[in-house]
Amino acid sequence: MKDLLNLAVDILKTGKVGYGDARIGFYRWQNLYARNFIMTNIANDRSDGIGIRAHVPGGWGFASSSELTRESVERTALRAIEIAQASALTATNGFSFASEKPRTLVWETAYRIDPFKVPIPEKVEFLLAINRKILEHSGIKQAVSSMDFGREHKLFMNTEGTYSDQLILRVSAQYTATAVGPEGFESRTFPLIPLNTGYEHIVNTPFLETIPDIAGQAVRKLKAPFCRQEETDLILLPSHTALTIHETIGHATELDRVMGWEADMAGTSFATLDKLGRLKYGSEIFNVVADRTMENGRASVPLDDEGVQTGRWHIIKNGILKGYATTRSTAHFIGETRSRGCSFADSWNSNPILRMPNVSIESGPPGSPSLDELIADTSNGVLVDGMGSFSIDHQRINFQFGGDCAWRINKGRLENIIRRFTYQSHNPVFWNSVDCICNQNEWKPYGVINCGKGQPMQRAQLTHGSAPLRLRNITVGKARI
Repeated sequence: MKDLLNLAVDILKTGKVGYGDARIGFYRWQNLYARNFIMTNIANDRSDGIGIRAHVPGGWGFASSSELTRESVERTALRAIEIAQASALTATNGFSFASEKPRTLVWETAYRIDPFKVPIPEKVEFLLAINRKILEHSGIKQAVSSMDFGREHKLFMNTEGTYSDQLILRVSAQYTATAVGPEGFESRTFPLIPLNTGYEHIVNTPFLETIPDIAGQAVRKLKAPFCRQEETDLILLPSHTALTIHETIGHATELDRVMGWEADMAGTSFATLDKLGRLKYGSEIFNVVADRTMENGRASVPLDDEGVQTGRWHIIKNGILKGYATTRSTAHFIGETRSRGCSFADSWNSNPILRMPNVSIESGPPGSPSLDELIADTSNGVLVDGMGSFSIDHQRINFQFGGDCAWRINKGRLENIIRRFTYQSHNPVFWNSVDCICNQNEWKPYGVINCGKGQPMQRAQLTHGSAPLRLRNITVGKARI
């Protein structure tokens, strides 16, 4: 395979491109889904091929092929150059490409058990055992469980001399219990924290032990009072903040959205360049970091798909907007000489695009409370766990989120579950309402495993962590028709 990469790069150099790269990918996915006592899906998919990019002054070209032969690689490289030359004919703007020193790297996700070597019958029996135990609970009429595994092996080489061999293993799983009665139906989900690791993550997670609580909460949701309209304090758990971070901060600070070039999948961004270093995005204790180096993160990798060494930086520092996600062709728009390493392609036949890194809220300063202490300090509020529905406008300003389960807090104590809970707010008024973030011991990673962007659409997977945090005076509930 390295010989094929060398061939592609040699052709790009002969074609006198300003920059070029070649990426061979071996992708494998396995998905298992069970409903009640039957398996509804068992899928093993595989896709292999090469993608080649070329840049000539004013234009990019990309071509790909599933044939990993010398003849096919040569045709594909020449095609990429031809497309770049045609694109350059219509170029109207200058082009700047951030420099990056050559590197050689071989790396793989840290893991003990390769999920693809665990027999499928063993996985099937585990999912069905989960469902059987869920259905033992009175009031539960449906149990759904699933496992998803990914293996991404990328070999990369560019005209600058960088070569990398990187292997990512992805593991995620969850189950959902659904209660049905005269009141309708309600569900409660237990998600395995999605990480890049091995099958040991599933083995070490107490799925069966969590079922009594999760199933019981589904039944209680069904009989719970509906969320009333009011302004109240919120305590958001890390299992919930992941999606809120993703939609209101992660996407809003992708530089292509900020520049107005990307408007697909909920639009551009309110966090425009004139606000960099000035916008009070959150309260003074609110700090948000981007980190593609965090252990087991879904977007963690040493080198991105442009050969850039990844790193960690603040998007928001002490409440102020400090940075964006960038690639080599966008970094110069904010006066930076290096990319932040946010170029990503979800397949060998996908052109790399700007994708958000792992984005997380830092825990509170020394002396910050535990979750129990934070609840005890809240006289009137709602505790929110898990992800629910969401909606956000095309500048990522106004939004509504729901949780998987929510509890009323009254005089420092958790009371009843609330049914059909939602909250609405305005970004960044919402994050300026944060008055307390729990300590580091309460910090947990969660994530988003199906983030769509681009045309044709590409899928990315990100980790978003936080400690529990409290926001003051947030509008909850909505008018019922």
